[in-house]
Amino acid sequence: MKKFILIIFVLSTITGLSQQSAETEKKIILEKVNLFFQSLENQDTALYSSLFLPEAQGWAVRLRNDSIIYTSWRNSDRVKRLINPSAIVQEKLISYEIKVHEQIAMAWVPYTLSISGKFSHCGVDLFTFIKTSQGWKINSCSFTIEPNGCGVFEPKEKQGNH
Repeated sequence: MKKFILIIFVLSTITGLSQQSAETEKKIILEKVNLFFQSLENQDTALYSSLFLPEAQGWAVRLRNDSIIYTSWRNSDRVKRLINPSAIVQEKLISYEIKVHEQIAMAWVPYTLSISGKFSHCGVDLFTFIKTSQGWKINSCSFTIEPNGCGVFEPKEKQGNH
C-alpha cells in the first residue's frame, strides 16, 4: 500500500510540474509578443530582429474592394522598413490564446493598430514560435488587416458592456 501511495504521489508531482512548466512557457511566449509590440512602437530594430529566427517570414491578408490581397515577405527585409519617425506604430493586443507543445508554440492575438495615435485597423496576429538554444524565436508572423468590424475581437464579457 505504501508503494502505491508513493507512486501516486510521484505521478501527481510530475503532472503538476508539467502543467506548471507549460504555464511558464505560455508566459514567456506572451512576453515575446509584448516585446514584438514594443519593438514596433520604439522602432527598435535590434529588439525586433532578436525576436525572430533569421529565416522567418510573414504574411498579411487584407480584404479590399471584394478582393483578398495576400502579401508575403522575409523578415530580414521587413526590418528595414521599421524606422519611420513620421509613422509611430502602436499595436495593442485585445486578447490572446497561446498553445505550446514541446519545442513549438503559437500565439493567436487579436489586435488594434494605430499610426502616430490615429486608428488604422484591427485584425489577428498569428505568431508561430520555435524553441531554440537561445529561447523562443518567432518563425512566422501572419496577420489580417481589417479596418472595420473590430468589435468581434473583443473578449465576450466586454462585447455586451458598451
